[in-house]
Amino acid sequence: MNGRCQWGLMLGLVLLAAGCQSSHTSSLVDAYHDNDRFMSLWQRYNACRIASDFGRAHLELKQLSSAALLKEQDGFVLPLPTKLQRWVSAPANRQAVDVRAMAASCSLRAGQLALHEGQIDTARNLFSSVLTHHKDISPYYTLRAKRLLAELDRGVIVSLKTP
Repeated sequence: MNGRCQWGLMLGLVLLAAGCQSSHTSSLVDAYHDNDRFMSLWQRYNACRIASDFGRAHLELKQLSSAALLKEQDGFVLPLPTKLQRWVSAPANRQAVDVRAMAASCSLRAGQLALHEGQIDTARNLFSSVLTHHKDISPYYTLRAKRLLAELDRGVIVSLKTP
């Protein structure tokens, strides 16, 4: 190999190595922003959980619900022929906590606070929303919503205490 070819090869390797490093930095920045977004949602969830009035819990619930809706719409799309699509499943959720579960939990909490403040119809709507919007995440939330609705229908005052 002549000197010119060696320099070209060396320059190509340096550019390749630099490109790999910049891509790694980009993924670190993306991971940082994902963590920042998640921590913001986690703070909203905790604010809902410890809220003592319906207004505050409802405000946090709106934010969590819109984030959960965005997460559902942020689906995995891989253009494949129709015959192959049935053999491919969407990738699993990689987060340790499901935003939809946080929204369901906040809905139950907001419903309990609404009931405590005498807003029975609002409480009923929030409990029912868990059954319609969050039925596929965990049986815990749907069973709890059904129990709260049954107690509400029987006229029992639903306690703010959690089991």
